[in-house]
Amino acid sequence: MHPARMTLPALAALLTLAPRAIAQPGHEYTLDDGTGNFTIGPSQFDANMTWLNAFTAVPEGQIMTHVRVSFGDIADNDGNVGPDQITVAILSDPNNDADPADAVLLTTASGQWVDLASNEFIEIPVPPVMVSGGFFVAVEMDVIQRANPARMDPQDPTLGMNSWLFYNPESRLHDLGGSKFILRMGESPFVGAWMVRATARACLADTAPEPGVLDVFDLFAYLELFNAGSAGADITSDGVLDIFDVFGFLDAFNAGCP
Repeated sequence: MHPARMTLPALAALLTLAPRAIAQPGHEYTLDDGTGNFTIGPSQFDANMTWLNAFTAVPEGQIMTHVRVSFGDIADNDGNVGPDQITVAILSDPNNDADPADAVLLTTASGQWVDLASNEFIEIPVPPVMVSGGFFVAVEMDVIQRANPARMDPQDPTLGMNSWLFYNPESRLHDLGGSKFILRMGESPFVGAWMVRATARACLADTAPEPGVLDVFDLFAYLELFNAGSAGADITSDGVLDIFDVFGFLDAFNAGCP
C-alpha cells in the first residue's frame, strides 16, 4: 500500500460534529492459554501449510483488526531455512459448525515470520472486517519439510476440535475444503489448539489504543495508521489506501458507536 499522506486538519475538516457514544471494550479471541508446548510442520515434503482456529463472534468484538501468532521454527533439522513470508486471514463460517470446508475468505494481510519464545506473539494488522456468528482465523505459509512453524497448546484437548491443519501444493485460502490434506487437531495424534489469536473492537471508528468515547485521539490513531500504510487503515478492504478509506472512516466516526 502506498497512500497519499493525510493531515489532521484535512481529516477534521471533513467531520460532522456530533455527540459521541461510549464504545464497548475490545475483545481478544483465543483458544490457547499462552503455553506453547510443541510445534508442527510437514515431515516428509515441502508444502503450503495453513493452520487455523474457529471462533464465535461476541458483540464487543465484531470488527476484526489484528491477528496474533506464536511461531515455531522455519528451519529443518539440518539448518536449512524456508520462506519467512506469511499470510494471515479472516474467513466466515456460513454453517456455524466450526468446519472450514465451506469457509468464505473475508480479508487477508501479509507479514513475516519472527523467531519467538514459546509464549510470545507477533501482531499483524488486517483490513478491518466485520464478523458475526462463526468465523476462522488462519495463518498460511510455504514450509520446507521437517520445519515446524505452527505452535500448539495441548493443555485443553477439547479445544483441538476448533483447530485445523491443511497441506497443499499452493495457497487454497479460497477453497480449504478442496485441500490435499485436512486434519482436525482434536481427532489427530497431536491434540491441542493453535496459538493463533485475533483482536477485535465493537466499533469501526474506535481506533485509539484505549476504547471509549470517539474523539480526536481516534482521529490521530487513524491518521497514523493511514500515513504508515497499515492494513488496519484499509476500511474498504480492497488492498489500496486512498480517499475512499478516509471517507469510510469518517462515515463510521460520524455514525458513532453502538
